[in-house]
Amino acid sequence: MLTPLAGSPSRLRDFFVGAGYNHQQFRQNPILRDLPSARFGNLPPLMEQSSEPTAFHALVRWFFLGVPLDRGPFVESIPRDVLRELVESGMLTVEGQRFTPAVMLTPCDGFLFASDPAHVLNSPEAANMVLWPNPSTRLLQMFTIRRQVRATLDLGTGCGILAIFAAAHSSQVVASDLNPRAAQFVAFNTWVNGVDNVECAIGDTFEPASGRTFDLIISNPPFFITPTTSQIYCENPMELDGYCRGLVRAAPEYLNEGGYLQITFEWVGIEGQAWQDRLSEWLADTGCDAWVLRNYVRSAAAYAAERIGGMMPYSEHTASQRLDEWMAYYRARHVEEIYGGILAMRRRSGRNWIRMEEAPTMDYTEPFGEAITELFANQDRLESDRSIDEMMAWKPRVASDVHLDQQLQLIDGMWRPVAMQLRRPGGLPSSLALEAQVAEFLRSCDGTRNLYDLAHNMAAVVKVDAEQVSRQCCAVVRKLVERRLLLL
Repeated sequence: MLTPLAGSPSRLRDFFVGAGYNHQQFRQNPILRDLPSARFGNLPPLMEQSSEPTAFHALVRWFFLGVPLDRGPFVESIPRDVLRELVESGMLTVEGQRFTPAVMLTPCDGFLFASDPAHVLNSPEAANMVLWPNPSTRLLQMFTIRRQVRATLDLGTGCGILAIFAAAHSSQVVASDLNPRAAQFVAFNTWVNGVDNVECAIGDTFEPASGRTFDLIISNPPFFITPTTSQIYCENPMELDGYCRGLVRAAPEYLNEGGYLQITFEWVGIEGQAWQDRLSEWLADTGCDAWVLRNYVRSAAAYAAERIGGMMPYSEHTASQRLDEWMAYYRARHVEEIYGGILAMRRRSGRNWIRMEEAPTMDYTEPFGEAITELFANQDRLESDRSIDEMMAWKPRVASDVHLDQQLQLIDGMWRPVAMQLRRPGGLPSSLALEAQVAEFLRSCDGTRNLYDLAHNMAAVVKVDAEQVSRQCCAVVRKLVERRLLLL
């Protein structure tokens, strides 16, 4: 059993970092690219690549590959005091001369997270396993708004990774989960990372938060859309996407005014429905503004094959049977497609807005929570200032990280621009094709002059009626503000 030890864990963390068991290595080292899998038979080559008895390879074999080590060169590469702490904390168990890992350890952005080892997926304990940080966790980590708040709820915390990251910008964090085993991992991970403002609460969805409100709720819930319910970390007992709908509808009760809900989730596309239709019903009359980004879509058959392929234990025979069962489930409910994305909701009194968009590819390597607060602020202005007279007071500013890309073509012996694109990179990228005249207009958008002056100056230069130019400027500026290429 994992046990936080007395005293500071900094020496233990420093040893892992010094041995090379850190985030940078996990991104760059080929040994750490893929989890060991009996199905794909990749353990032998991974063992060969970690065959030199160094401290780094001992840690990799124990806490990534999940392989026991007998006392010998590998074990002796670990300092005795560190080895003692690994055993006393429950990270390693000892039987005779054999040291067996009890956890997987994943380094991430300077932290270290313990979870169940990968081999648990192939065991009877798989239903209640506590999962390691995965791509949807990483997406939500990058998506999270990181402004200072009083209270944060991490709903469905698992090993506690998102709660621990949120602790840096929250006075208090509640890490809740349906799985009682999560509490053990949260307690251990807060200790090993030196975090002291996270409490763990066990219960279903919002039960542990009864009577409390929060400035930020983050959740990477069990959103898989399946006819089965056995895997608590990814499946739920609700029909289709009913669990995520219920979470979205219930969340406003637990949000303070101005507080945000941010989740990763999936939903279904029913025959004859646009992908936005189902979500419009979820988000209506919640007392919240809402922004949805759809970033993938799968046909029902492709989704089933992909999810079943990742389930353990796996065999061609059981996979074929499961596919038939899943497709019968989808057909009976007229499910044609399944979508995945992220949602941000902000509780706000007054008339609320809903915005939905698509982005087929996203870069999860850098935080984009600041982009979300920009988007909400911009959308507030777009909703409140709809007349030209109201917009004339705007003082637009080109965002500092925006680039103007030009495509040139050789025409009559001269390189001439034939296409321009305004582009803002980052975790939430944005772009828009422009004409040269608009690009020239944007040179004056530095946040010091209002749109009235900018439009009238342009009208004087091009010798066109100022009212006509004002209407055109308003249309262009609204589009650029909507895409966060201009800020107000």
